[in-house]
Amino acid sequence: MIAVTFNSVTCYLIDDQPDWNDAVVVDAAIPAAYERSLTGKEVRRQTGDTLRLELRWTALVVGDVAITNLRNSLQALNTQSVLCPFWPGRFEAGALPTCTAAYYVLLDDSGTAPSIQPASALGTGFSRPAYPLLFGILPEIPDPDLQTDAVASVDFHFAENDAYVLTPPTFAAPDGIAAASGVRPLFPYGAEWTNTPHSGATEVDIARTQIGEYRQLASVYYTQRGRRRLQQAFSLTGTEAFNLLSFFTSMGGEQNSFWLPGSLSEAVLTADVLSTDTTLTVDNGAALNGNTFIFLDDGNHRVICTVQSVAANVWTLTAAVGTAFGKGITRIETLVLARFDALKLTLRFVSPSFCQVQAKFKELPWETAAVAGETIGTTLGPLPTTAILYVFTLTTPGANVVYYLTNFERNLTDGSGNVYTSAPIENEDILETPSLERQSVAIKTRNFAGNPLALLVPFQLEWPLEVAIYEADVTGNTAGNLRCYFAGEVADADLDGPLITANCTSLSWIFDRQAARRLYQVTDNFVLFETANGLHPADWKWTGVVVSYNAAAATLVVGTIASSNGATLSAGFFAAGYIQSTHAGKSQYRMISDSTVVTAGHLTLYISQAFTTAPVAGDTVAFYAGYDGLASTAINKFNNYGNFGGFPFIPVGNPFVLKIANNYAGGKK
Repeated sequence: MIAVTFNSVTCYLIDDQPDWNDAVVVDAAIPAAYERSLTGKEVRRQTGDTLRLELRWTALVVGDVAITNLRNSLQALNTQSVLCPFWPGRFEAGALPTCTAAYYVLLDDSGTAPSIQPASALGTGFSRPAYPLLFGILPEIPDPDLQTDAVASVDFHFAENDAYVLTPPTFAAPDGIAAASGVRPLFPYGAEWTNTPHSGATEVDIARTQIGEYRQLASVYYTQRGRRRLQQAFSLTGTEAFNLLSFFTSMGGEQNSFWLPGSLSEAVLTADVLSTDTTLTVDNGAALNGNTFIFLDDGNHRVICTVQSVAANVWTLTAAVGTAFGKGITRIETLVLARFDALKLTLRFVSPSFCQVQAKFKELPWETAAVAGETIGTTLGPLPTTAILYVFTLTTPGANVVYYLTNFERNLTDGSGNVYTSAPIENEDILETPSLERQSVAIKTRNFAGNPLALLVPFQLEWPLEVAIYEADVTGNTAGNLRCYFAGEVADADLDGPLITANCTSLSWIFDRQAARRLYQVTDNFVLFETANGLHPADWKWTGVVVSYNAAAATLVVGTIASSNGATLSAGFFAAGYIQSTHAGKSQYRMISDSTVVTAGHLTLYISQAFTTAPVAGDTVAFYAGYDGLASTAINKFNNYGNFGGFPFIPVGNPFVLKIANNYAGGKK
């Protein structure tokens, strides 16, 4: 493991090659979510569409230089990226890779330093053996086991953690037959019988609860079809392991269905079958029971058939077999419509060209044909790939500032052209209360540049920050069919190191008030420039040209001051007002905490919070008068006393409060 410079950043490249006496284990996963009812029906959706890989292997690090390089790198490693060759994907000099990546590393035992090359360099051919390059982290820090003072055995565990992805080769699975979601492919490989397959276990969903001291459990069961769980082993050679990765990717991990031979022998042919035959003669016709899908395999040909009816030992098919099969060499297996039953597919590369796989599958009996009351792709089965979108709106006095974020693995664009930036963000369950459909949700995110929630810590939020949470279907880089699940306002935020958790509620500006909407107070109930206030922002707007800006002191000096308003700009005239600064096409709004008088044509404005994008000399800014809510200010500054919303224009008694008095009248019995 050595330090390298990649894209001008220090990273650590694992150059310690596997000891192929032990297997290189590759775990492949695609993020997904699914829901299942007590009837056994389920819906599944991808929440990402590229492989996430982890590698585990053992390396023999030989020599003082290699061992000290590893030690020094582990000592220096903290948040830097770790670069790892995809060890099973080695390709020779001048050849093309089976699995492609954005970058490759040239690495061999010649003693020549490793060389990282972009995919564009493939066209000229590499001069040395190379590997697709993965980018990520070490979830477990290696603990070298010294065999001698010059030999160490090291167990590595690497996990991808970057936008660069490995792409397996294009692979077309064998054709299958139709199911409810269309023609589904046939699983491409046969089970390895040196490891006993499992295919007989069947499950149903029954909810059992202990209620009271009754001897029997209270059970809840809905009519459903039994679902078989299958486990099979496969021995793959050459590029078959990479083709299986491609098949796993195209199936979306657990999402999509395929036809899988179940390894269980249904019966034995007692007569040869011609390609034009539509019947099969077997030794035990009743063995099929209620199953209708079978699989014929003679070692050279693999064919799916659907049994239409059974009469004694003759099975009538829905179509001709299409291939001739001999009675002594053909195996008839049960066939199930299944999916992968784990988000993670594990491949054990015993060598770069030989791989062992133990895979789990689950039957999908509801998805072989249409189901009354269900719509495949909507209420049943595979759903489109989905992403969660977050729209934050800072409701400034001028144009609102909108932030578009998504938790998806890459940026997305909706039909309106809005770009949702991929960011580390997620939300917990959206909670509702029985009263007036109020909702609340906690949003968790890591702090990053441009994070709107960072405005709350430390408090920089000067106007309400609203948030809407959508779910969207993803096709490529496009988000469509947006469904809004939450709309509300960010109430507060907690900071745990760089992690921000924000609590958001709907309609809090209505239901969280501690008093009536119009307070009984001396100061004005109306905000400057709202409808009831009667004043217009354009009449109280000044412009100026920036002379200087001091971010540390939060002061902005402007000159060339202009306005249609002829008011005298006394000290504090703009206190509690706000300023709009537009620089490089980006507008920002800040509250003004204080202002000076105009001196030598210059005015100093004190900004409550520093600008994110600093204005520069020559920029034109707009700033608006401030209002402290006092009656004297309404009279003397704005000449607006007729629209004043405090005393004496509020009744002395509060009609929302009932006076409670003791009744002292009474008598004897």
